[in-house]
Amino acid sequence: MSLIEIKRIFEKRRFNLIKTLENGKEDIELSKQHQIYGAIKELENIMKTLDYYQETQAENHFDFRLSNEPNKTILQKITLKLKRNSEEKEQKKVTVSE
Repeated sequence: MSLIEIKRIFEKRRFNLIKTLENGKEDIELSKQHQIYGAIKELENIMKTLDYYQETQAENHFDFRLSNEPNKTILQKITLKLKRNSEEKEQKKVTVSE
Protein backbone atom coordinates (compact mmCIF):
# COMPACT_ATOMS: atom_id res chain seq x y z
CA MET A 1 0.00 0.00 0.00
CA SER A 2 1.31 3.44 -0.83
CA LEU A 3 1.07 6.50 1.41
CA ILE A 4 -1.74 7.89 -0.74
CA GLU A 5 -3.79 4.71 -0.28
CA ILE A 6 -3.16 4.73 3.45
CA LYS A 7 -4.17 8.39 3.66
CA ARG A 8 -7.42 7.68 1.80
CA ILE A 9 -8.29 4.97 4.33
CA PHE A 10 -7.72 7.38 7.23
CA GLU A 11 -9.68 10.14 5.47
CA LYS A 12 -12.62 7.75 5.07
CA ARG A 13 -12.42 6.74 8.74
CA ARG A 14 -12.25 10.39 9.79
CA PHE A 15 -15.26 11.22 7.61
CA ASN A 16 -17.27 8.33 9.11
CA LEU A 17 -16.40 9.39 12.66
CA ILE A 18 -17.43 12.98 11.96
CA LYS A 19 -20.74 11.81 10.50
CA THR A 20 -21.31 9.54 13.51
CA LEU A 21 -20.61 12.43 15.85
CA GLU A 22 -22.84 14.86 13.94
CA ASN A 23 -25.76 12.44 13.54
CA GLY A 24 -25.75 10.94 17.00
CA LYS A 25 -25.13 13.86 19.35
CA GLU A 26 -28.39 13.25 21.19
CA ASP A 27 -27.90 9.48 21.43
CA ILE A 28 -24.18 9.24 22.22
CA GLU A 29 -22.95 9.75 25.78
CA LEU A 30 -20.70 12.74 26.36
CA SER A 31 -17.71 10.52 27.21
CA LYS A 32 -18.14 8.61 23.93
CA GLN A 33 -18.39 11.91 22.04
CA HIS A 34 -15.05 12.93 23.55
CA GLN A 35 -13.52 9.60 22.53
CA ILE A 36 -14.75 10.04 18.96
CA TYR A 37 -13.43 13.61 18.90
CA GLY A 38 -10.05 12.33 20.17
CA ALA A 39 -9.98 9.64 17.48
CA ILE A 40 -10.70 12.28 14.82
CA LYS A 41 -7.80 14.40 16.10
CA GLU A 42 -5.48 11.37 16.11
CA LEU A 43 -6.43 10.59 12.51
CA GLU A 44 -5.75 14.21 11.54
CA ASN A 45 -2.29 13.98 13.13
CA ILE A 46 -1.58 10.73 11.31
CA MET A 47 -2.64 12.33 8.02
CA LYS A 48 -0.33 15.29 8.66
CA THR A 49 2.49 12.82 9.31
CA LEU A 50 1.67 11.03 6.05
CA ASP A 51 1.77 14.38 4.23
CA TYR A 52 5.21 15.02 5.71
CA TYR A 53 6.47 11.62 4.56
CA GLN A 54 5.01 12.17 1.09
CA GLU A 55 7.01 15.40 0.85
CA THR A 56 10.12 13.64 2.19
CA GLN A 57 9.56 10.82 -0.26
CA ALA A 58 9.40 13.24 -3.18
CA GLU A 59 12.39 15.32 -2.08
CA ASN A 60 14.70 12.44 -1.14
CA HIS A 61 13.53 9.83 -3.62
CA PHE A 62 12.36 7.40 -0.94
CA ASP A 63 9.47 5.03 -1.44
CA PHE A 64 7.44 4.21 1.68
CA ARG A 65 5.11 1.22 1.48
CA LEU A 66 2.87 -0.67 3.85
CA SER A 67 2.62 -4.43 3.36
CA ASN A 68 -0.65 -6.35 3.69
CA GLU A 69 0.78 -9.01 5.99
CA PRO A 70 -1.85 -9.71 8.70
CA ASN A 71 0.45 -10.88 11.50
CA LYS A 72 2.62 -7.78 11.71
CA THR A 73 2.15 -4.50 13.54
CA ILE A 74 1.80 -1.27 11.59
CA LEU A 75 5.45 -0.38 12.23
CA GLN A 76 6.64 -3.79 11.06
CA LYS A 77 4.67 -3.40 7.84
CA ILE A 78 6.41 -0.18 6.76
CA THR A 79 9.16 -0.58 4.21
CA LEU A 80 11.52 2.09 2.96
CA LYS A 81 13.29 1.85 -0.36
CA LEU A 82 15.69 4.29 -1.93
CA LYS A 83 14.77 5.29 -5.46
CA ARG A 84 17.68 6.16 -7.69
CA ASN A 85 17.68 7.32 -11.25
CA SER A 86 20.24 6.06 -13.74
CA GLU A 87 22.41 9.18 -13.40
CA GLU A 88 22.81 8.66 -9.65
CA LYS A 89 23.69 5.00 -10.23
CA GLU A 90 26.40 6.00 -12.68
CA GLN A 91 27.79 8.53 -10.19
CA LYS A 92 27.77 5.87 -7.50
CA LYS A 93 29.58 3.42 -9.75
CA VAL A 94 32.25 6.02 -10.51
CA THR A 95 32.68 6.81 -6.81
CA VAL A 96 32.96 3.14 -5.88
CA SER A 97 35.52 2.33 -8.59
CA GLU A 98 37.82 5.28 -7.81
